[in-house]
Amino acid sequence: MDPQSNTPEPKSGREVPLKLNLGFSLGEIPDLIAYQGFSFLIFTFYSVVIGLPIDTVTIVFIIWSIFNAFNDPILGALSDRTRTKKFGGGRRRPWIISMLIPLPLVMVFLFTPIDGSDTVIAIYMAISMILFDTFYTTYSLNHTSLYPEMFRSDRAREEVGRSRRILMVVGLLIAFALPGVVITDLVGTDALTRRQYVICGAIFGVCILVTMLGHIKTGIRERPLEELQEQKSLSLLDSFKYTFKNKDFILIVMASTMNWYVFGILPMVLPIYASIQFDLSKNAFETTLLLVTVFLCSIPGVLFWSWLDKKIGSRQAFIVCMIFWAVSLIPLYFITEYVGAMIAMAFIGIGFGGGPYFIDRNISNVIDEDELRTHQRREASFFGVHAVFIRLATILIIICINIVFTEYNGWEEVDLLVVTPTQQMGLRLLMSIFPASALLIGVVFASLFSLNTKKVKEIQTRRNKALDDLELKE
Repeated sequence: MDPQSNTPEPKSGREVPLKLNLGFSLGEIPDLIAYQGFSFLIFTFYSVVIGLPIDTVTIVFIIWSIFNAFNDPILGALSDRTRTKKFGGGRRRPWIISMLIPLPLVMVFLFTPIDGSDTVIAIYMAISMILFDTFYTTYSLNHTSLYPEMFRSDRAREEVGRSRRILMVVGLLIAFALPGVVITDLVGTDALTRRQYVICGAIFGVCILVTMLGHIKTGIRERPLEELQEQKSLSLLDSFKYTFKNKDFILIVMASTMNWYVFGILPMVLPIYASIQFDLSKNAFETTLLLVTVFLCSIPGVLFWSWLDKKIGSRQAFIVCMIFWAVSLIPLYFITEYVGAMIAMAFIGIGFGGGPYFIDRNISNVIDEDELRTHQRREASFFGVHAVFIRLATILIIICINIVFTEYNGWEEVDLLVVTPTQQMGLRLLMSIFPASALLIGVVFASLFSLNTKKVKEIQTRRNKALDDLELKE
């Protein structure tokens, strides 16, 4: 029996029972609908549809990101220290269940336009974004923390990792395809477009609610509360100290931040890029079809990267993935035809399939090593700090966008139907050279990461021996 999942080992060739595997992986769908739906629409909604000045939007994004620098690690450390009978009992499940209503509701508030001055709208934008991130992070870091906690062997993590990334595509398709169906013109400025954004947010909320219910019912297994209560917990201060002193963790988080820069900037800029580059200002569906191509092609991408993971290990395969992904982005600078963009997006999708997979795999290895050092399972503390860095990637994104939009000939007054070549070049930079450069920086950080295949096997052997010794004592 797996001591972490409290689930009998299956008699089939699977390490993890199929129902548990799929139930846990189902939790990726609300995660991706929420964050990627937010990322895809929030910048375009407030900067174009509502018409807030670019500098104002930039300030709001920076305020939001600074808030996250305090919010995310605190929520992670609190989760690690939680032992309660409320909301189903445990330490992760109660936090997830508590977000069952707030997270779907905030998706509506994000895209509900209000009347008022630019200052009033900016304050509303900031408050709704902060509430969104608090609710989202509470759900996401607890769901993500269960991955290394419930599935402790390499084989189990590979099985569940593949399922997670495949179901992740379902969430991404909803997040990016739904707006193209519901919203006639993503960059429209009329009352109809505003109403359609609200409807889209409401549908997002319903999808999040339904899939969270399925995840909670079939995909969460925690150790008995009595067993959790017997475990000692580090203080908040000690938890932060051990986390930030872990060199390998900081290195992999920096590599992850570069990946999240790409995850964020592509959907954020794509609506405007596609509208101008391929004259799709009145065809939201064809715009979202570009992203749909990325996500569909990420499915074979996940399978390929999972295979490469087995062959050369999570660290080295992550490096290869980032190099491949960086190269695949370069053509977006030169392509001027929609068909060419579709082909480029297919290759980008293969690279996209590996990023999230390898980030969680490598952080899980860090957590295993930390357990040997501290004798604590501190998944949420690590993923909470990780969340800080990937949210700070948003500051890099919005600064890059601000520089391009303010330096390249008056974007705040631009007519999307009459765009200069210089403005087009700025958009091409944002969609290709900037993210490709970020990934190459990520390669440098990952190259310094010390947990290679040999070290990971040593950690697994020592951890398994420690578990065996514990069982003998019991």
